[in-house]
Amino acid sequence: MAVSTVSTVGAAGLSGCAYDDSCYDRRLCLTPPTSLCDGDPTTAPALDECGVFVSTSSGDDSNPGTKGAPVKSLQHAIGLAASGRDHGEAPTRRVVACGGLFEEEISLPSGVDLWGSRLCNDGGDWSYEWSGIGPNASTVIAPPVGIPVRVLGGDDAVNAGDDAVNAGDDATSVIFGVRAVAADASASDHKSSFAMLLSYGARAIVRGSEILAGDGKDGEPGEDAPNYRADAGALGNDGVDACTANMAPGALPVVTVCGEGIESTGGQGGDGGLETGDDGTSGLPEPVEIPDNRGSAGTGASSMPCTVGGRGADGSDAERAAGAAGAGLLGVEGWVGPRGENGKPGGVGQGGGGGGGGKGRDAMNACPAGRPQGGAAGGSGGSGGCGGKGGKGGDYGGASIGIVALQGSSLTVDASTVLGAKGGDGGVGGTGQWGGFGAGGGLGGNKLLTDTSRGCAGGDGGNGGRGGDAGGGLGGHSLGIGSLGASVAILENSTVSPGQAGTGGIGGNATLESGLGQGRDGTSLFWYRFDAPDPEPPR
Repeated sequence: MAVSTVSTVGAAGLSGCAYDDSCYDRRLCLTPPTSLCDGDPTTAPALDECGVFVSTSSGDDSNPGTKGAPVKSLQHAIGLAASGRDHGEAPTRRVVACGGLFEEEISLPSGVDLWGSRLCNDGGDWSYEWSGIGPNASTVIAPPVGIPVRVLGGDDAVNAGDDAVNAGDDATSVIFGVRAVAADASASDHKSSFAMLLSYGARAIVRGSEILAGDGKDGEPGEDAPNYRADAGALGNDGVDACTANMAPGALPVVTVCGEGIESTGGQGGDGGLETGDDGTSGLPEPVEIPDNRGSAGTGASSMPCTVGGRGADGSDAERAAGAAGAGLLGVEGWVGPRGENGKPGGVGQGGGGGGGGKGRDAMNACPAGRPQGGAAGGSGGSGGCGGKGGKGGDYGGASIGIVALQGSSLTVDASTVLGAKGGDGGVGGTGQWGGFGAGGGLGGNKLLTDTSRGCAGGDGGNGGRGGDAGGGLGGHSLGIGSLGASVAILENSTVSPGQAGTGGIGGNATLESGLGQGRDGTSLFWYRFDAPDPEPPR
């Protein structure tokens, strides 16, 4: 038999023929293989026409990627396997990798296989190194940052071609003999950790491999509001004295403008008149529930002296905001969780009421002859203090997910181990700011002889309410597999397990024991479908 015939049959003897060339006569092959490159990864031959070869020790990316001249980096090998070694060669759609450490992120188009843990040291034959031992892969993909393995689908995937379709190729990547190890908090947000991600429409079979996520990072605490008080109100204006005008105008109101344009206004003082004094005006804004004599207008003098303006109502303190809840969102960069709710601002203090005005004419004339006879004007109320700002919500803890599978993707886990690690704890919520002090009301104008001629003081402004403490962030999930609209099959000979989920962050100014404003703990499951109903809290 010609040498070419022997080599062809011996190399392809995978169905009815052994790989040791003992099936040297084609007539002895009971079921001839359909292709030289078909077969099980543990026993298939290493042929140059079946793959691009890569070795960290002897490779060089200027090489063509043959067994005798392998390339050095996995991503370069993937590019050659997807497009061909040169313009005239059909794509092999397979990468054959030596054992070794590859500190790089890789993107593998669906339809391109990655077979690792090959024996290719001195005298090695590129056969499967761990055959019969199990998934203890020596081809380690462990970049210092990023997601070790991405499988691309849709427009990003390689077109397998007509020959592959005729051969039954459904553009599914087989990832075999690989140990993908994600660093802690190595995803693009520098918080979560994912060892493998299947993008939209990607298809992959993970076989005889280990896919290991790292720990998620603890969430950052929410920003505290300023530790000094919010802006105080403005002092009210004093009323003019008696006997300075027949109708002495009341002191003008003062206004404090707080955040978001909310104003606190002291009431205007009442005018001083001849027969009676005018009432002042009430302070603003009026509280929802108006307490007795709060921010009310002082009455002008008539048969009785005027009255002072009422003190403005204090702004309401904001309640502590809620902690983060929900599953979060999966996307091409991984997972984004919810932060705790921000604290709301405290209420603005009401301005004090304006004091009533005095009157000039009485049984005893208050003013000397030849001078104006009007009573003194009332002072205006002081404006209220501004409400304190709320704290910012605590950030979510990073997730730890072995494999992320997105919409339209298909994942099969066969004889492999997929593990999540520790999810990050949620960040504590920020604390709120104390409200500003209300300012004093203006003085009423001075009398000369009688009590009814004097003007009355404006009321003090109310204090601003304290800003709300913020809620804590969500604890990071720990999942073996996290999917969104994907098809996932986990075969019985595989181990898919989570680690420990992160604890939800506590609310600002709260204790862990109280649980006030605390974010929910993360979810710890071997497989969680993000398109399924949100699970009950794990408390």
